[in-house]
Amino acid sequence: MAKLPVRVGGMAWFRREDYDRLRNSVFEDGDVLHDTYAEWFKAAKNGESRLRSQGHLIERVYIDPDEFPQWCAVRGLKVDAKARTKYAAFVVAQKHGQTH
Repeated sequence: MAKLPVRVGGMAWFRREDYDRLRNSVFEDGDVLHDTYAEWFKAAKNGESRLRSQGHLIERVYIDPDEFPQWCAVRGLKVDAKARTKYAAFVVAQKHGQTH
């Protein structure tokens, strides 16, 4: 029997020390994020737990405030939630040799 590849999903994740800068200066849609890191972290942990409880394999992909805008610019993307989702998927795919 052939072994099926395991698909891992990426979830955009923020470091506490980067959160305010990302929210206020980097992301075009920063106003839709939680006001504080603590609020965001609680919601993100709940989302991550929900996905895992549904059987999804999830990896956190940290968004760097200097590198992420450059990644978006090269691809002609807005620096927003849609790009964060694409970036997380891209990083995980690269790490695990998956193709998109």
